[in-house]
Order: sequence, then C-alpha cells, then structure tokens
Amino acid sequence: MKKRYVIVFVLMLFCLTGCGDTQKLVCTATTEEGDIKSYSTLEIKIKENKVSNMEFIVDMEFPREYQNQLPMIANNIKNSKPYMDVSIVNGKIRLITQDDPDESFLGIKIDQEITYSELKEVLELQDYQCE
Repeated sequence: MKKRYVIVFVLMLFCLTGCGDTQKLVCTATTEEGDIKSYSTLEIKIKENKVSNMEFIVDMEFPREYQNQLPMIANNIKNSKPYMDVSIVNGKIRLITQDDPDESFLGIKIDQEITYSELKEVLELQDYQCE
C-alpha cells in the first residue's frame, strides 16, 4: 500500500514540475510606417529550453484609398516572398510565416537554446508586449 502512495506522489510531482512541458510565449506589437499600420503577433513554443516552433503573423492596415489595390499589393508580396502565406482578411493584408530551420525571426532560430524568461526579455526589449 505504501508503494502505491509513493508512486502516486512521484507521478504528481512529475506532473506539477512540468518536466518536458512545452511553454508558449505570445508577443504582440503595433507599428506605423507612413500610412500603414501593422499589428504583429509572434507565437513561440519552447520545449526543454529550446525553441521548437514559431509563427509570425502580421496584419497590415492600409488607408481607405488603397483598399482597391490590396489584391495587387498582396500578389506582389506573394511573388517576392514565396515563403509567406499572404491573404486579405477584414480589409487588411495578413502575412503568416512559419518556422524554418534555415531562417530566423528577429534573430531567433529553431533549436536555439534559450529559456522562456530570456526569450520574453529579449522580445520585450524589441518593443513587444508578451503574455
């Protein structure tokens, strides 16, 4: 009977410490360049102090006078940046970039060793708001 309690205690401790758990850091930023306002969301998963997955989403909001040109602008972006998923969502151009082992987002690479708190600090220094 004692063995059972010891095993249950060890399993509970293992679950509570989160050994091997994946942490998700979500950071956002808003920037303005001329008449274009961009809303960025960066989602990074960290497992065992290594970046395991990243997704970068940018919604670009153009002034009203450019709305009829959005398909052409989106097409130009698709042609120049084929690694991005480009679409028009709610009158904005949405750019989605998934992780790529050969590339990096904001100087962060897949499999880079970094803790959750270090990564959060680095992104907040770049004016991201992280949760």
